[in-house]
Amino acid sequence: MNSRKIIVCLVLIIALIAVANVSDLWAIGSEDKISCPNCDFGNDSKSKFCIKCGNVLVVQVGRQNPFENSPQETFLEVGMSRSFHLHDGNIISGIITDILGDTMTVIETPDGILKIPAKDILAEKVDLSKTDFTRFVGAVLSEDDFSISIKTSYGVMVILKRDIQTMDRYYGNKKESWQEEKKRFHSVEELIDIFADPTAFPLQIHTVYLSGLSLGYGFTKNFMLRSQFGYDLIGDLNMHPFFRVLHKTTGTEEWNLGIGARLFNRHKIKLQAEKYSHWIKDETGRRLSEDNSIEVKDVMDDPDKREFFASVYVVLSSRESLTSGRGKWGWHVGAETSTMAFSKPDLVPGFKWDDEFKMPYRIWTAMDYDLNKKLKFLIEIFADNGYKFLEIQDVAESYFGNTGEPFTIETQAGEYQPLSLDFGFLHTINETFRYTVHFQAPFVTFYWKW
Repeated sequence: MNSRKIIVCLVLIIALIAVANVSDLWAIGSEDKISCPNCDFGNDSKSKFCIKCGNVLVVQVGRQNPFENSPQETFLEVGMSRSFHLHDGNIISGIITDILGDTMTVIETPDGILKIPAKDILAEKVDLSKTDFTRFVGAVLSEDDFSISIKTSYGVMVILKRDIQTMDRYYGNKKESWQEEKKRFHSVEELIDIFADPTAFPLQIHTVYLSGLSLGYGFTKNFMLRSQFGYDLIGDLNMHPFFRVLHKTTGTEEWNLGIGARLFNRHKIKLQAEKYSHWIKDETGRRLSEDNSIEVKDVMDDPDKREFFASVYVVLSSRESLTSGRGKWGWHVGAETSTMAFSKPDLVPGFKWDDEFKMPYRIWTAMDYDLNKKLKFLIEIFADNGYKFLEIQDVAESYFGNTGEPFTIETQAGEYQPLSLDFGFLHTINETFRYTVHFQAPFVTFYWKW
């Protein structure tokens, strides 16, 4: 009898185990499957690798939070440079310059210095996997558009973003997956000008700028200075100061108002006469620009004269995030005039300035739009009573000094067009080098910022 009871108990136990296994298999079968991008095999949603070919599964549905059983205190230290997410929803980008009494953080941002209680800053940690299958888990120390630095239990690691295959980010207990994060971006480049016209955004503080036409430096967050070295090389020392007089941020939108000037101490007046040669007429009323056989220097009283020359401009710019989170777009409106308004070069008898030419002006409106982190679309419409459409060969001859001053694009050539438009693309190659391609002079521009 006892043996029969034992056999019945064993049968019951085996039946319970079988039922449990069947229920587990049913649960697994009912879960979401994840297809391997390499062989399309349907893996369990929690699988990290394909059980058929061993490929890493990029999308890891239901990936366990590695921080769920650890305290969520915020790791902060002096020198951290990243975006800090706060409990109230604000996001502050900057660098921690000091921590006061372990309770108050001093963060330097592009817009000023803030003091934020440490308890108000959400803990930011990441769980990432690289393309070589290595995995790192830890707090974010610093981050830029190209790399991320994290503090692990065994030391600090700096990982290039191009080598990251998956990355889950945690703000406190809130998870943001790599797929969601990749849908949003901020452009690497903040434009200080669009083609030849400035925006109201100055160079960042302590930033050096060098292009094919000029060089510059950002002295403060509101002041920068540039110079066209082509004129400096011929003894026409020049400075182009820019002041940001108004800066306002409202939510996701940023407004700037700036004023600037271009100051030349020994400028060749022939250069300005060439630009506005359309407004020089002979006794018959024929314009100089209509007769290419006559050069401006031949109708000037003193073509070699040098004098102080200046232009001034004002520009209003706005930049805001796109509702999708995929970058930003901005618009810019500006106007410029120069000292030629009251000091036109003297001409020889038989030629005169057109009476309708009262004042030189240039008015522009432009837009930039982020296509991705490294590519911008640019478009501009402008009115300029001295603008001439130049062919590529005219620009090349002027820039290399064949018909104009070297490293400039000042020339008498070109077809007068008082109203025109331009569009093109700006591409960021790396952290320092950018280039622009468009359809008006100078057609291709390039510059470095570091």
